[in-house]
Amino acid sequence: MDWKDIAKNIGSVAASVAPLLGGPVGMAVSIGSQIAGALGTDNDPQAVLAELNNNPDAALKLQEWAHNEREQIRKSHVELQKIALKKYEISLADTQQAREENKDHWMPSVLSIFLFGLFSAVSFALFKFAIPDGNRDLIVYLAGQISGFVATVVVYWLGASKGGEEQTKFINKQNIKNNNLKG
Repeated sequence: MDWKDIAKNIGSVAASVAPLLGGPVGMAVSIGSQIAGALGTDNDPQAVLAELNNNPDAALKLQEWAHNEREQIRKSHVELQKIALKKYEISLADTQQAREENKDHWMPSVLSIFLFGLFSAVSFALFKFAIPDGNRDLIVYLAGQISGFVATVVVYWLGASKGGEEQTKFINKQNIKNNNLKG
């Protein structure tokens, strides 16, 4: 008997746990081991099944364990969101600081004009001249790189604050939602 064999019995007590026991072997063994530990039995599917059949309190222990696991997952998710928000805030602050430091420097303007000129020249050349078959992949790659650089220039001058603002609003809504679930 293995963990998959008792998944149905476990599912009647804790429905959220049963699919994990029916999943990949490594996950099933890990979850089975945690269930056995929560019930205070040997790490064996037969021992867990016997405990569930013979002890009426075992079902309650299993449900409590499953509830605590879900709560732990929720807490971990909230923490990951907080970390992502902090990383975003640091990145945004870094960008703002770089813009502030370089606002009067001539280099961003010169690089921007140079890249737009290069992009225009490459675009013109692609439409005006035939590309030899042997160089086609290289030319497409280089044109793609230049397009990416031009996009970076546009983001530098126009900013990406609109998308960042929307992302911050979304994360704040999620945090409020999660805090309401806790309370």
